[in-house]
Amino acid sequence: MTAIPASTTPRRKAGPLRAAAILLAGLALSASAVVHAAVDEAARALLPDDVKQKGTLVVAMPLDFEPFNWLDEKNQPVGLDVDMIRAIGDRLGLKVDIQRMGFASMIPSVSGGRVDAAMAAMGILPPRLALVSFVRYGHFSNGLVVRKGNPTNVRNDDACGHTISVEKGTQPLLVWQKKSEECVAAGKQKIELMVLEGKGPQVLAVESGRAEAAGVGFATGIVAAKHSGGRLEAAPGGPVPGATVECGIAFNKQNVKLGQAMEAALKALVKDGTYDKIWANYDLSAERAPPALIQQGS
Repeated sequence: MTAIPASTTPRRKAGPLRAAAILLAGLALSASAVVHAAVDEAARALLPDDVKQKGTLVVAMPLDFEPFNWLDEKNQPVGLDVDMIRAIGDRLGLKVDIQRMGFASMIPSVSGGRVDAAMAAMGILPPRLALVSFVRYGHFSNGLVVRKGNPTNVRNDDACGHTISVEKGTQPLLVWQKKSEECVAAGKQKIELMVLEGKGPQVLAVESGRAEAAGVGFATGIVAAKHSGGRLEAAPGGPVPGATVECGIAFNKQNVKLGQAMEAALKALVKDGTYDKIWANYDLSAERAPPALIQQGS
């Protein structure tokens, strides 16, 4: 084969603007390659045609529920749910459009087709399964927040004989009432419950020393400690045993293909380690659960 002679035309030295343009073009090419590489083609193949053509996954979140989803100081969505759904979108080759929406409006918006999915550590409960289906991605558990150093040694898995403050009418109240009954049945001292009105007073009761611990969501305990200025910490012992609800991404019951695609994308995230990293970033590895499609009657 005849070699093609190299051009003898002198090359102009790239100026700063030209060099910058070349660099940006290279970066754009690299970023494009990374996004393409992140797509799981088997998961993407499961998507319904209309979602593929749209190229966007529209997801509702309340954005007021730290550490799962909230707005940062720049008014941008952040949190575990945000990271997880964006990673799912990457694997499916979709952009993710997060729309802020009140919790009570999310399921009607999914079932009515206003959004493709909804995500907010939403418990997979029978009344909800009558309206939507879910892709399980974790748990929502209960826990305790205590004073720094945990001076009375109260634990999430052993609170018998301790004083716990709880908010009236909430799940933690029901959880700790049941746990107190279990303590008595086991021949131990009952849990003294301090029932308070409204959000916040139960944590203030711990700070002031009126209660030894406050009954809250497991993740809420971690967040409360983080924002306490060193006055509080999450109690040891992992999530409260027997007080955990599976949580999932809600999707329209009729759109089974979308659910299957999101499940496959989540499984790909588990396989490559991204799923574990996202949970670990928020100190919530104990709340992981194997991805699964959950439908009424399944």
